[in-house]
Amino acid sequence: FLLVRDIEAASKLLVEGIATFSCTELCDYPEFITYAIITNLLYLKRTELKKRVIDGSEVLQAAKDIPVVIQLANTLYDCDYKAYLHTLVDLQPHLIANRYLQPHAGYLLRELHVLAFKQFLDSYQSVTLESMAKSFGVGTDFLDVQLSRFIAAGRLTAKIDKYGGVVETNRPDWKNASYQEMIQKGDLLLNRIQKLGRVVDL
Repeated sequence: FLLVRDIEAASKLLVEGIATFSCTELCDYPEFITYAIITNLLYLKRTELKKRVIDGSEVLQAAKDIPVVIQLANTLYDCDYKAYLHTLVDLQPHLIANRYLQPHAGYLLRELHVLAFKQFLDSYQSVTLESMAKSFGVGTDFLDVQLSRFIAAGRLTAKIDKYGGVVETNRPDWKNASYQEMIQKGDLLLNRIQKLGRVVDL
């Protein structure tokens, strides 16, 4: 799954295999833990990430051999976004040097950036570019370009008020969407009943 970039499927298998890993002919244990952490950062909920990865006894045993990857997970969990971005810079050469991750290095780095931006913005309805840039330890112009790129690609549900220098989040209204879907299904059901009724009348 990792080779064909099905990262979500790979993440589930990797985290399940942490306690039972024995395929040392493919890679050593710290390398396997690296794959498990990087992929699961993108998909595990915070509570599960803490329980199964950050505080996992097997992960902690390998921690001294993979300090950059461990720091990446901890800084994201701790919402230390400035340190997290610095750690991503340190992570890049490790991704490029890895036989399995090298083809996906650009993709993984991009997704890890999106992950941090999403996590940060989930805490706000609106936040100034200046405040967000300070939290990430970057300039406002750089942040503006990064956010604009991810918003345009549909990866972030937000909009930038450049005049006011504010980022506003547009959280999907799941309750309203579910209500509309229920009405549509009800209409379809009524139409089918009416058609069936006409057939029976004939």
